[in-house]
Amino acid sequence: MTIAVIPDTLHDMDDLDRSIARRTAANPDYPSLLDAEVRRQRIVAELVAIRRANGLTQTSVADLMQVRQSVVAEIESAKSDIRFSTLDRYAAAVSRGTIELRLAPRVAAE
Repeated sequence: MTIAVIPDTLHDMDDLDRSIARRTAANPDYPSLLDAEVRRQRIVAELVAIRRANGLTQTSVADLMQVRQSVVAEIESAKSDIRFSTLDRYAAAVSRGTIELRLAPRVAAE
């Protein structure tokens, strides 16, 4: 998914469109950076849903990961750009070892 919004006129833009356009003008890589952040947040949200479906608390996941509960809370807030290895350990803990994160070819946008 690539996010690039360049409407014909400024009056056709909402606040989000204007923000994306301003940031893209300042940094042409911004749409791909935004896309990566959206993907990361979706992954975290899916993993939180798995944790809850498995009846696990943040504290129990922290115990499995051998970290403090605050680390799990930080992961789940999706505000920090955590290391891949940490997210992979979190995925393994919330899924009870049934999920590991892997790289996959990017699917072309339709």
